[in-house]
Amino acid sequence: MKNLFLSLAVIATIFASCTPETETPPLPVSGGINTGDLRLFVIDTAKVNTVTATGTAETTILNRKTNTNSYIGSFSIKNDGTKFVYADNQGAMVNNLFVATKTVRVANANGSGDIAIYTAPASTNTVSTEINYVKFGALKIYYATATQTFQGGLISTVTKLNTVNFDGTGLVSENAPFGGNDITSDGKYITYIASTPLTNAQRLFIVDRTGDLGAGATYHTVNIPTSITSFASQPVFSYDDKFAYYAYAENQTLKVGIINMATKSSEIKTIATGFTATSAYMTISVASDNNRGVLVVDSSNNLPTKTYVFNLANGNSTSFNNNDKNVVEVYAY
Repeated sequence: MKNLFLSLAVIATIFASCTPETETPPLPVSGGINTGDLRLFVIDTAKVNTVTATGTAETTILNRKTNTNSYIGSFSIKNDGTKFVYADNQGAMVNNLFVATKTVRVANANGSGDIAIYTAPASTNTVSTEINYVKFGALKIYYATATQTFQGGLISTVTKLNTVNFDGTGLVSENAPFGGNDITSDGKYITYIASTPLTNAQRLFIVDRTGDLGAGATYHTVNIPTSITSFASQPVFSYDDKFAYYAYAENQTLKVGIINMATKSSEIKTIATGFTATSAYMTISVASDNNRGVLVVDSSNNLPTKTYVFNLANGNSTSFNNNDKNVVEVYAY
């Protein structure tokens, strides 16, 4: 679900999530790579559903929906496919005031064992904290927060990258001036998109957090083509940190950019042609085999979004319509 950032006080309790009646069979994983059928995790507002690569057999494995103000803001699967972490957002009326709770939670891949490992501080009239993104790293969990302070008609924002053990202990919090959309599983690199003033041209940045004596230094950049129809994909890293991926639409084609992290070389793959809709929003996820993946396209026409399932090696793709317009993030493993 799109991050709809709430800036209000914290609610006292979170309703328990639903646990599936039957457990999902373990994934066939070898060396951290899914060697079986592609498994897709669909974020539908405040639910985590699983579907097949054709969009069938949809099953809700975790349900955090308590009302229309419940949503999942970010989601990440552990590189061995056994667990996931997500940002949970809840809102409700308390004493005639709308208040919200924002937490980072961890669950098993079948939705069981769901627990909170971080709760954002209660918002006030002058301070509010948001959870920007979460990442299940190889040895740690990462979550980025942004704290906004309102004073004298001005707004100041402090972004931090927080690192914790899988159970939420051992918190290390660092200033993160670059923000970012994703971080490698070892915590070394972050990636983000920036627009050039006036021209609105876009550039993808990969930042080495250890560069410039720990202040962070640009590791690699990619200029997004100016001829694109639209560009809305967040850049993401592969499960094994070897690649970064992004997606865009150009000349009625959907394309995926692949950046080799070791060589800094780039490759563009066309995954679908005849794409005529003007997309307002895209999200990409590539599975643990660094080949299969999904691209979700939201055309802002109030119709259900569409998921493209692609194969980077042969360029083939299929697609299916999602249940509704609220599905804008699907994660592949």
